[in-house]
Amino acid sequence: MLTTKRTSHTGNSSFFILHSSLLFLFLFLSCQDKQQQTSTHLGFYHWKTALNLSSKETAYLDSLQAEKLYIKFFDVDWDFNQQKPKPLATLQVQTIPSKEIAIIPTIFITNRTFQQIKNKQIVVLSEQIAAKIKEQFKAFPQHTIQQIQFDCDWSRTTKEKYFSFLELMRQELATLDIELSATIRLHQVKYFEKTGIPPVERGLLMFYNMGEVMKPSTKNSILDLTVAKQYTTTLANYPLPLDLGLPLFRWGVLFRHGKMIQLINQLAPTSLVDTTRFLAKDPNHYMVLKGTYLNGLYLYEADEIRLEAISIKELNAAVDLLTPYFKNTNFDLLFYHLDEEIIEGFKAEELRMVNGEW
Repeated sequence: MLTTKRTSHTGNSSFFILHSSLLFLFLFLSCQDKQQQTSTHLGFYHWKTALNLSSKETAYLDSLQAEKLYIKFFDVDWDFNQQKPKPLATLQVQTIPSKEIAIIPTIFITNRTFQQIKNKQIVVLSEQIAAKIKEQFKAFPQHTIQQIQFDCDWSRTTKEKYFSFLELMRQELATLDIELSATIRLHQVKYFEKTGIPPVERGLLMFYNMGEVMKPSTKNSILDLTVAKQYTTTLANYPLPLDLGLPLFRWGVLFRHGKMIQLINQLAPTSLVDTTRFLAKDPNHYMVLKGTYLNGLYLYEADEIRLEAISIKELNAAVDLLTPYFKNTNFDLLFYHLDEEIIEGFKAEELRMVNGEW
């Protein structure tokens, strides 16, 4: 029962329906095993290079009684010039979250890193990443780190190298008594017999970015339940316990001559109301009438923009879809991601109700 909230204001009726659906999920999960009590831990991803929580963000976390922050510590990508993996976008810690909030370091590694890396380099990579993580631990002296998450969209051809890396990371962190988790995409759930199961304690199902964003005919690549239904048939059989990640973001997809150019993050209809520059073809599709700047980006005449966001109706439909499959009695419910501009579109009490009484 989960999902994004990208709409700016929701009516009382829609809000009640969402709460009711989420309450039903709670009751469903509770009935799975009367000996176990469902426990859901509300949290956020923090996906910015600087950890500098504003007073608004801190108050928001407090109001939600958020328990966890999955903080991206750094990225790893392949350096073709040096022919080795390199760290990028290392986290700069400027403010430290309350010690009551659990910190889960998250490391993003590109799939092409494992496409290019040699087996002997994987050992070195695990040593370097472990050392870098331990060094960044020092920025959180009040927190006991109990889990580290790795985010990689691995494929059939890279699974052996990626899984080998995870096993080596387990060895590197063995003395710290830290469990490992990995992000899981929908295609990795549906085809898990071919893509494999990562050697970690638990997975995080990323229930977003499931459509073909580059196709002009796509309606909403962030959340498309027609697409999602094609991947959920094996969800109940997935061997790992799963946490759940849902989107809060919105974006505009820019097309030029039928080809996707780029994403414009957090683009809202209010940015496209100038009828001298933009023509609304429908509520989600706009045409650029003349060359102009938008959010620092230059747009050309005849460029087209598709707005993508999530409605309350879609959130409820996603909840209904996931209810039969989500059987964990203890899991994290995460929203992507913590940012003033994003959370401004969602009242704290709304997201608190998404967490329900689990």
